[in-house]
Amino acid sequence: MKLRIVIGLLAIGLMNCRDNQAQPPGPTFQSVTPFPFGAALSPVRLTNDAAYRQTVEREFSSITSENHLKMHHVHPEASRYDWSPGDVLVNFASQTGKRMHGHALLWHEAVPDWVKNFSGDSLAWETLVRDHITTVVQHYKGRIAAWDVVNEAFLDDGTQRPTIWSRHLGPDYIARCFQYARQADPTVKLFYNDYGQEYSSRKLQAMLTMVADFRRRGIPIDGVGLQMHTHINHPDAQIENAIRQAATTGLLVHISELDVRINPKGEANFSPTDLHWQQQKAKFTAIVRAYRTRVPKSQQHGITTWNVGDGDSWIPKFCKCTDFPLPFDKVYQKKPAHEGVLDGLR
Repeated sequence: MKLRIVIGLLAIGLMNCRDNQAQPPGPTFQSVTPFPFGAALSPVRLTNDAAYRQTVEREFSSITSENHLKMHHVHPEASRYDWSPGDVLVNFASQTGKRMHGHALLWHEAVPDWVKNFSGDSLAWETLVRDHITTVVQHYKGRIAAWDVVNEAFLDDGTQRPTIWSRHLGPDYIARCFQYARQADPTVKLFYNDYGQEYSSRKLQAMLTMVADFRRRGIPIDGVGLQMHTHINHPDAQIENAIRQAATTGLLVHISELDVRINPKGEANFSPTDLHWQQQKAKFTAIVRAYRTRVPKSQQHGITTWNVGDGDSWIPKFCKCTDFPLPFDKVYQKKPAHEGVLDGLR
């Protein structure tokens, strides 16, 4: 009798396994999206975490370098470039047929020590920046489709952010960075990237004014990136307005670093409820739908989430709080937010 029970249980288990294998995985982002849908990636996780890699391969059609093409990683010493981590991402994109978006050639928060300690005159600073941009862009020429040339150059009040770059290069350094990038690769798409356009009308206007000035002067620029680090309580109307205003430039528009916090107050011991998950799902739907419907197809560079699963997010470390801002959980299972994205794409 015991033997019959064991055999019966084994048979049921085998049938269940067969049934699970036969179940379709369901729609993925890249199977539904009418434009590139991507994620910012860590080359370390991509190499060492099979579930991370499989999720990326299955879901996304575009990838962005999260950190490892920023200056402090790729150019850690004056006479040395470290291409290895960036090459992992670029080679993966090539092998899997995904678009590669480079981030970011110049950012005030990613400055290596040798630059912080640099003591040259204005011409030496100009040469430093020109050579860095030229070397990085040419190294990946033909393999990276687009670059965020300058990242976060404006304050929320719309004035130019005082940084090591503006201090040594002057207020028109942004335009020259775009010129250097274009000289290094005549075909790559060049983006300006920033956060907060959905909540700061002054920052949004500063970006629009800069774009108009560039076009008037013949400065090369192909697109604008709206980072869209937002939360469940942010008004949909403000988000839609930022997207719509960005589209008026006639340039490519990229929602470039999307995540949606469900703990906007930054509570340390936050426990989400089903309501939070549904609010997050609805916010992802609203953002993706606004992009799909408000940006002309010819200007849709795509949407990128800022990494893949909740365990990969920068937000908990930044806010020293608990949060779950991405469409996948810490073990890369789909959350309601995943369906929210799909709803916005359809």
